[in-house]
Amino acid sequence: MESWEQRLVEFLRRGQRDRVQFLDGLKNSVLPMQLRRIQQNDKTVLKELVLPAWLDWDLLYEWSLHHAGPLKGRECILCNRNAEHGHFYNDKFICEECLLNVKGL
Repeated sequence: MESWEQRLVEFLRRGQRDRVQFLDGLKNSVLPMQLRRIQQNDKTVLKELVLPAWLDWDLLYEWSLHHAGPLKGRECILCNRNAEHGHFYNDKFICEECLLNVKGL
């Protein structure tokens, strides 16, 4: 079970259904741009959001990763990041950045 699911189960076990409901409704109050910034680990977004004291950064980050939409591009086999541009080598995708790093060696 992943960490996000463990946190939700823990809230339900403790009888804190209001926290689970708040996290379910958080998607409606967070803008897509703010969601991307949370996923990029940009903590300055905390100044823009009105959040309860029990919601720490780790839980908010896990929430954003759980609610991530479909990512553009393909996953690079070297850096594990998604990229739109790159090359296939033996049916494996390598992003342009990694390809330039490898060529430079």
